[in-house]
Amino acid sequence: MIQVHDSSRCRPISASRRQIATVTRGLAGQITTLAILFGQRHFRLAVTACAAVEGLRYNFARNRVITVTNCLVLVLLIIAPEALATDKVYPKQGVPASGTITNISPAKVTISVRGNDQNYELKDVLKITFDGEPNELERARDQYLNEQFDQALEEIKKIDPSSLSGAAIQQDVQFYRWYCEGKLGLMGKGDKNAAIRGLLAIVSQNRNTHHLYEVGEMLGELHLALGKPEDATRYFGVLLSAPDPDTKALGVYRLAQVNLASESFEEARGRFEQLMNAPSSSPEMTRLKSLAEVGLAVCDQKAGKNEEALKKLDQLIQKYPSTDYELFSQIYNAKGACHQQLGQTVPALLSYLKTDLLFFTEAEAHAEALYHLQSLWSEYGNPAKSADARERLVSQYAASKWANLP
Repeated sequence: MIQVHDSSRCRPISASRRQIATVTRGLAGQITTLAILFGQRHFRLAVTACAAVEGLRYNFARNRVITVTNCLVLVLLIIAPEALATDKVYPKQGVPASGTITNISPAKVTISVRGNDQNYELKDVLKITFDGEPNELERARDQYLNEQFDQALEEIKKIDPSSLSGAAIQQDVQFYRWYCEGKLGLMGKGDKNAAIRGLLAIVSQNRNTHHLYEVGEMLGELHLALGKPEDATRYFGVLLSAPDPDTKALGVYRLAQVNLASESFEEARGRFEQLMNAPSSSPEMTRLKSLAEVGLAVCDQKAGKNEEALKKLDQLIQKYPSTDYELFSQIYNAKGACHQQLGQTVPALLSYLKTDLLFFTEAEAHAEALYHLQSLWSEYGNPAKSADARERLVSQYAASKWANLP
């Protein structure tokens, strides 16, 4: 007889070798089943588990005292870290799915969960993580979602590319590396041209990347900021190929922005009206419609209808929350333009100052506001503040078209 400790009572109990062998064989069978459930690529864990149990049986045979509970803990410690390392899809609503991603495209992702395929439209997915990805990538992805692009970029730069296994992980590292660089470039902190090269490399390596529409939008924004509207049009046009109506609508809005930058105001008006008439009422479409309302007011201002545009813009200030920085920076810049055309220096100055002081995180709008503030401060009789606006414009947004206008 062998003495086996009952851990629940902390006293020895007697068991025969045959009983112990039966227990350990049953345990091995259960662990084998568990390993199989985690997928074929983890089947080697079953072999590891069986080997561990056989070792425990050998120890029993040599009359060593050991608890059955400790056997189970030991084996689980062997297999748990790898068994829990799976691909995961996090929907915007609902419970994350863990398993093996079997297909991924710009529009949808399929993940096999215990042998059953689950399909998700990417528009409904918050994030996707991959088996074996480094912790830095997971942190960077979360920071990207929180729009902490500088912190995300720092995390990505900690990753050794030679340590990465799998094309999906390598692609994700490159995407977050260059997307964040692009975002920072738009804020005047990063290298726009380097971001363009990096993003184009991603698409050249995988034209079916699930980041396709994000890459297309960022490439369009970068080219528009560099004063290249034709290139921006081409990349924003990628969004129009999306099956999702909200992504298509985003493409329409971005193209309307290109029309405004190219002074094609009637084309811009047509696109903004198209958005206003869209049947969708999703949160994404609702926000695009609010931006389109500002766009229509800008078109009125460009047509010389300044009073009408100001009335619309004041209504929008009452209608929407000022927590939407992109929206409100555009509203106040549009108000500033109206007041400038009407020869109202002080109201124009106050409108652009709102963007400068409250919504400066919107790089393009902030650069535009600084450009106009330098002349308005001069008209107001404050050359020091005019020089300050000019210096900040050139130092923060050197590559912006606003910094290179006379």
